[in-house]
Amino acid sequence: YNPSEQEFIVSDGSKFLYFWDRDTLAEKRTVTVTRFDGRYQNQLNELEFMDGLVCCNIWHSDDIICVDPVTGKSVREYDMSSLWPADQRGDRENVLNGIALGKDHVLLTGKLWDRMYKVVFPDWTTLF
Repeated sequence: YNPSEQEFIVSDGSKFLYFWDRDTLAEKRTVTVTRFDGRYQNQLNELEFMDGLVCCNIWHSDDIICVDPVTGKSVREYDMSSLWPADQRGDRENVLNGIALGKDHVLLTGKLWDRMYKVVFPDWTTLF
């Protein structure tokens, strides 16, 4: 949710982000998400609006990308595979799948994970 624009930010798992009016749920606009290298990124999953960016985890990946909500271009990309290596998780469905913004940290967890990680992004000084 982007409070300054009063809009929900929605994903259907494709390469698109949809922006819906808070009150009517009418679709206001759509952006196509691209990575640093310009290729389209589909499988957009869990979303969190942080410091003016839409942060998305990529389904069946340990990547989190943070996207400019106007252009759809990724402006931050993080490999979170060192949190809990995939070869230690058991089932291949135990994937990164949860982002939550705290007062001074970000919480990350996953589908069927029995743990949660409190993380900071040292390169993102304006986040908190």
